[in-house]
Amino acid sequence: MATPVKTSSNLPATVLTPAEPVHVVGPFGWMLVMTAGIGLILATWLLYPTDAGGMWAGYRDGFIATIVVVIAMGLRSSLPKQPMVAVLGLLGILLVLFGVFLDNSTEVFLSEVIAGALLLAGAGMVAAGERD
Repeated sequence: MATPVKTSSNLPATVLTPAEPVHVVGPFGWMLVMTAGIGLILATWLLYPTDAGGMWAGYRDGFIATIVVVIAMGLRSSLPKQPMVAVLGLLGILLVLFGVFLDNSTEVFLSEVIAGALLLAGAGMVAAGERD
């Protein structure tokens, strides 16, 4: 036998609402930063020419890309994110300026400008995703 249900109950209807919105911009920005760092490392190994200009560009961009990957790993920790985002933004600007103003081959130019643009976009997304 079933228990009868009263139609005039005093209990309010419960509606499940999420506690906070889902943050997508920050993790996508982190993926852009990591992609820029790993892509620049791979470009220095695979695309850069073996002449003197390519050698120095490989040293310069390999150093910058290593810093980018280390900072990207630091973004996933509990360290303060504002200084790391600022360094990423500065490195992105530096890469774009290197690509535009230094006289390098087309491969170096494209990889520096693309990685710099990805860094700037990723740093902006990480900064926007951290605002609560």
